[in-house]
Amino acid sequence: MRPGSANAPTDMAKGPFHFKSFSVEQDGAAMKVGMDGIVLGATTPVEGVHLAMDIGSGNGYVGLMLLQRMSAGSHVIGVEIEPEAARQSEENYANHPFEGRTASAWSGAIQSFVEAHPDQIGQVDLMVSNPPFFRDKPKSPIQARNLARHDDTLKMGDLVKAASLLLKPGGRLCTIWPYDRLEEWHSWAAGSEFHVLCTTHITTMAHLPCKRFTSEWTKQPCPAEPHQDKKLTLEGSATLDYTEEYLRFIRPYLRGT
Repeated sequence: MRPGSANAPTDMAKGPFHFKSFSVEQDGAAMKVGMDGIVLGATTPVEGVHLAMDIGSGNGYVGLMLLQRMSAGSHVIGVEIEPEAARQSEENYANHPFEGRTASAWSGAIQSFVEAHPDQIGQVDLMVSNPPFFRDKPKSPIQARNLARHDDTLKMGDLVKAASLLLKPGGRLCTIWPYDRLEEWHSWAAGSEFHVLCTTHITTMAHLPCKRFTSEWTKQPCPAEPHQDKKLTLEGSATLDYTEEYLRFIRPYLRGT
């Protein structure tokens, strides 16, 4: 099985994870490198982005995937509420190899970031999030894991409010969610200053139901471009190899592709 396969998540949790151009330590983060974050980091457009934020950044790998494709002079801010994961993301950011680009970590909730950094209101080009999405589910005895998996401290409304404050006009919010929350997530855009630009329905194999979706919003109610519906299949049903469509996104990142 290739590194990062959707069917081999346990491979990602053993020690550091080595991408093609950078590596991340992940022993201090409750949630390790995984398929959801890789899909989000690889498929999010970064053209024209100079300031990006990763909300719920974990060990920081999604932000570094973005930074790899961003231009010189750009900056990524990772916001992580769990202190040990925030510390590790700061270390991973400090060790990135991307010349002329920078990244920093904020240890705390996105709400506290907004309060502490009023100068960033209306300045952000892109916000991404692979948020905690479990709701009313049994919890782990490990608090750090609960923060990473359950939406007690970062609900949909919190994310939308933060994006509304921090994004500049025309800025974008890109997220990944379980498929059963598609209508709920898009209902937050209805009647707001956001417009859904693109929804990508993600399935592991073509014959299986969709398990995830990514959603790209823009902070303007009536953009010129219409809403796009796309489908992304990660693996071929016969060989379990990645599909060519998915490979186009992950080749810059995953070893063995």
